[in-house]
Amino acid sequence: MLLHQICVAFEDGKEKSGSRVGFFVSADGGKTYLKIFSFFVLPGEKLPIAISGSDNVEVKSDKGEMESMEAGKWVFTAPGKKGLCRLTVTDTNSGDEMHLNIFVMEPFSKLKNGYLNGYRIGDYPKKKYKDYHNPKGFTEVTDDNKDVFITPHFKLKQFLCKEPGDWPKYVVIRPSMLCKLELMLDKLNEEGVNAKTFFLMSAYRTPYYNKSIGNVKYSRHVFGDAIDLYVDDNHDGRMDDLNKDGRINIKDARVIASVVEKIEKDPKYREFIGGLGVYNKTSRHTYFVHVDTRGYRARW
Repeated sequence: MLLHQICVAFEDGKEKSGSRVGFFVSADGGKTYLKIFSFFVLPGEKLPIAISGSDNVEVKSDKGEMESMEAGKWVFTAPGKKGLCRLTVTDTNSGDEMHLNIFVMEPFSKLKNGYLNGYRIGDYPKKKYKDYHNPKGFTEVTDDNKDVFITPHFKLKQFLCKEPGDWPKYVVIRPSMLCKLELMLDKLNEEGVNAKTFFLMSAYRTPYYNKSIGNVKYSRHVFGDAIDLYVDDNHDGRMDDLNKDGRINIKDARVIASVVEKIEKDPKYREFIGGLGVYNKTSRHTYFVHVDTRGYRARW
């Protein structure tokens, strides 16, 4: 899985926030400085890890194998079966710690007749369709791990499909989407909006569920790189008054959209370019914004 470089480089003159550390962890050519981040790998997969920005770093894992290579470089080998591994990266000088969740997935090949371990997922395209990529695997979500923070402000359970069913359930999450969410939240707070997280109205959808609600056959939600969201810090089930005009309306959704536009116009965030849609309130839902990381600009 590619961890995009959008998680990102320090901006000139900006001090690290409470969700950042003072060093970078790199994997597959990308970098992150978030205190919490997650990777999604297959059983037995090797994940090269490099640390920069500190000369004194320790890396410890609770499962799998961690092999030290040359200075500042390690290779993590995932266990041979599904589950959650945890890596702790510590700067021994500053005391900064980064916590990496390594989710070992169920391989895509284990999806049989639309089911994975009793959970109905449905069918993915048998042949590659346009720029869509079938997932390499599925992350298992249980009652025990559903509340794990996979980034500083988002829990694993927030990405689950709304499809009913018992545990375990399964989800597809693209690291690029995690990075984009954290960056959006960061930029929104910089503009004076006090938002602790986004309410993810719809993140991953199984192909089965997506079809059952009458959505387009190849919605990007099915492939794990699209989210419908809004800010609801007071937990009343509707969009908050983001522009502080005393009203809740479409203008508040556009506050989020304007942050997305600014991010995507910045050359250093080109990996985040994707779809953006602003939706009005209906009898079924509040105002919300759709975002994705399809790789090209789309607006509606």
